[in-house]
Amino acid sequence: MTTDASETVWVAKEKPQLCAVHPTKPFDYFGKAYLLPRGDVVFKEYIDTWLTMAKKGGTWDAATKPWFGDVTLG
Repeated sequence: MTTDASETVWVAKEKPQLCAVHPTKPFDYFGKAYLLPRGDVVFKEYIDTWLTMAKKGGTWDAATKPWFGDVTLG
């Protein structure tokens, strides 16, 4: 299957007979996005701060580990 790295890792974790070929080194890069109201700079800054804190503080890893295991995806 060809899809984004996070889905291949999740499917491989759910179905051990499958494997993600190179989820941490994709052949292309497309970022994921959150849909926010246009022009709401304060809310965007809040979300950016929240994401930064979640990634640096371990919350992101704790939330994604049940889905992806120990694979780091960006």
